[in-house]
Amino acid sequence: MPLDLNYDEICAKFDRLLSNGIVNYQPSKPILVVDGGMTFSFHLVESLRTKPQAEDVPETKSCLTNGANTQPMSFGPGSDIANDHPDLCITTVNGTHYLVINRFPVIRPMLLLLTVDSYRRQYEPLDLEDIEAAWNTICGLKEEHYAFFNCTVIAGSSREHKHLQIIPAPGKREGYVEGFKLFPDDDTAPKMGPSFVHFLQRFEDPPEACVKNGEHMLEIYQRPLQQAREALELPTGHVPCPHNFVFTRRWMVVIPRRAKEINGIAANTAGMMGSVYIWSHDQLDAWKETGPMKVLAGLGLSREE
Repeated sequence: MPLDLNYDEICAKFDRLLSNGIVNYQPSKPILVVDGGMTFSFHLVESLRTKPQAEDVPETKSCLTNGANTQPMSFGPGSDIANDHPDLCITTVNGTHYLVINRFPVIRPMLLLLTVDSYRRQYEPLDLEDIEAAWNTICGLKEEHYAFFNCTVIAGSSREHKHLQIIPAPGKREGYVEGFKLFPDDDTAPKMGPSFVHFLQRFEDPPEACVKNGEHMLEIYQRPLQQAREALELPTGHVPCPHNFVFTRRWMVVIPRRAKEINGIAANTAGMMGSVYIWSHDQLDAWKETGPMKVLAGLGLSREE
């Protein structure tokens, strides 16, 4: 069932954490760049420069720390996500996930959906509990949001503890330029979509019209996930499939990933959808010099290959 979330209270809590220095956020006006018929929104956020990366932090050994332990308090004994303020956690979703305020947001507010089982890892594909928690969360927020998942470091993950991110959808919202849309919602984008391999399923289209329940949504996800594995030519078994995943109330997208970066340029799921997070003008220049569409085709799989 969708959560009964008070969006205004979440924003107020976000603002309190921001004023107390717990949340690192600086509002900025995005810069729009059009390439290959696709509109890219570049968000310049200097605080991302200091955001911890997955490969920089060892496995967290304890979440209950005190003066005798130098490890930061986290969301469980296997977690590498800091839980150093009581207001960071908003609620528990379905008893399986924590809904948490992101300490390094790009948009106000930006949330994390963490597994209560802190030993779950970001290289694991989404399961039924993840899908149901994400659906209940985005349906429980008054303002439209979308969920995304960076599966593996190659796909843009910066933390090991399994989590999705919940972010306000583009529109008349703080942090977005009016008129910018993610490419599945952009009528001006090329009819075939961007030039990289992606698997889009709209919930109103056959064969998945009229989503019935969580199990059905999981089936919808697993089908393009298998297509991503085949596109990457991964062997059968438990080899992680690097991919980006986006989930809205109307559609979902799976994007196979083959590279963490190209020419020193990286992107997570939001970046693959056209909403790119950078922390310097030098990074913006690098994107423009290479060409945003060429960057995404290099990070994923080019449809022309």
